[in-house]
Amino acid sequence: MLQGGGFCPTLKSQDILDVMRQMEIPIVEEDLEKPTPQRVQIWFEAFLYILKGISLEQLGTSVELLDLTEYPESHSDDIFLMSFYQNMSTLLLQVGVDDFSLRDMLKPEPARVRRILSGVCNFAMFRDDRMPTLEKYTAQADEQAERLQSMQQELDQITQRIQAVQEQRAREMPRVTKLQEENRILRDELKEQLVTQTSL
Repeated sequence: MLQGGGFCPTLKSQDILDVMRQMEIPIVEEDLEKPTPQRVQIWFEAFLYILKGISLEQLGTSVELLDLTEYPESHSDDIFLMSFYQNMSTLLLQVGVDDFSLRDMLKPEPARVRRILSGVCNFAMFRDDRMPTLEKYTAQADEQAERLQSMQQELDQITQRIQAVQEQRAREMPRVTKLQEENRILRDELKEQLVTQTSL
């Protein structure tokens, strides 16, 4: 993942259109030539949801921004815009676009929009290329976790059996001690009888 200052090559129009359509984001070539704030907002909303899992409802309830004003109800549009901008800035910084501004949302220019879309599309393509590897390692990690859980359950069962045997042994210990004492007494008696018989 590129950080701020990272180089992000600008894609050809057709490449941008293809990747955006693969992400199921509505776009036509005219949108690239004459971007409108409404279209740009739709794309950015989709990027936030697809790449970060952030929905519009979550954007409108930014606790940090709500705390900054005494009357959050009267500033709900401003709060939404600032939350949207903050989240979009963070996303774009992560994909290599480090100079995103409110102007890119409110008065989009074709060259800047193409550069921003290129950054997101490059990241989406990179992510899709790496997804099989990630899924493979995720599956392996899940398998290991299940195996570990199974081993832990088996260990717990063995521990319970050992504890049960120890408890049973502790319960039987007085009886065993008594039997051992009786056995010692009988052995002593037997020895005495043997001595007596030998002397006869």
